[in-house]
Amino acid sequence: MSDPIDLEHLNLYTVGDNGLLDEILSLFIEQVESLSNRLCEIPDSETWREASHKLKGASRGVGAWALGDLAETAEQAAAGNDAERKAIAEEIAQAAREAIEFAVRTRNQ
Repeated sequence: MSDPIDLEHLNLYTVGDNGLLDEILSLFIEQVESLSNRLCEIPDSETWREASHKLKGASRGVGAWALGDLAETAEQAAAGNDAERKAIAEEIAQAAREAIEFAVRTRNQ
């Protein structure tokens, strides 16, 4: 199983600068917590689409590929029914927890 965040990809932006790594991961954690919580509320279709799109960008920006892929699935399901979106939101919540935990451990190294 691969790590929730691709540190080689992230290093392309941080180039070994631990301060920058910490800042990027801090922003990522904040965004993922906010956006995944918003999706768990099963908002209206437009808000769902916007939140999932932002989550996709934030995730892919740091190399959280699995979370980004789930966010893309969520974005495509914006017009779906609440049961479908709830199932996706639960998957996202789990992937978000894993990515956040990994980001916290990486920041504390």
